[in-house]
Amino acid sequence: MTETPITWTPETAIANLRSPDLSQRYYAAWWLGKMRVREAIEPLLVALTDEEDRTELGGYPLRRNAARALGKLGDVTALPHLQQALNCEDFYVREACAQAIGEIAQASGHNLRPAQATIPALLHLLNSPDNQPYEAILETLGQLQAVSAQPVIEAFLDHSLPRIRMAAARALYSITHNPHYAELLVAQLHNPDVNLRRSALNDLGHIGYLPAVKAIAECAVENSFKLLALKNILGHHLPADGMICEVDTELCQTLQEIMLHMDDLL
Repeated sequence: MTETPITWTPETAIANLRSPDLSQRYYAAWWLGKMRVREAIEPLLVALTDEEDRTELGGYPLRRNAARALGKLGDVTALPHLQQALNCEDFYVREACAQAIGEIAQASGHNLRPAQATIPALLHLLNSPDNQPYEAILETLGQLQAVSAQPVIEAFLDHSLPRIRMAAARALYSITHNPHYAELLVAQLHNPDVNLRRSALNDLGHIGYLPAVKAIAECAVENSFKLLALKNILGHHLPADGMICEVDTELCQTLQEIMLHMDDLL
């Protein structure tokens, strides 16, 4: 006899954050973030300090999912709690918190000031001698327009790991809009490692770098990655009302070229 599947609701998911079954807590945090349940903010903040769901290696799975969910909810009231959780000994909790801060900053539109209050804490991690989630931290500093962090970020352009160098370039372009940094990412579209080419596509899409459109369309990766990058660039520059005829002629032509490239890739 098969069991009847459980129908999840915001109320049952919130209640399951306190379930004696730790796997239910973990899934509940994920579900609440996916479904953008704003009533879950307070219980998710409690889950962000959970001590019970802990792996043999000392990780905190529920805290990770709680941080990810809070990022998806995009509420600035979570920022001080996420900043505090950056001190967690779990590498992946710190990573999830940094990413969540960036998501909340994006959701805040032009009002970055609340999220920018976390910049000193993020910089503290960058300057730490311990292993840190550098990619997530660098990308978030870019989203926060952390001008004061520029000298620290520039040092990561010489990091031994390509992904971290790319994250630094992405952050620096977001802060300065200097094409030199974006071109460092364009150069990675020819990297022999296909995973780095995919990462470069993702970065160029997120920073909306228009001069990379042709190189993206011709990059030797799966069409799905190219389509996503082009879609992100298009969304970065398309006016909110979608009326490209209202923008300048040159931009209008470029956006139309992006759409043609996307049609060719479908």
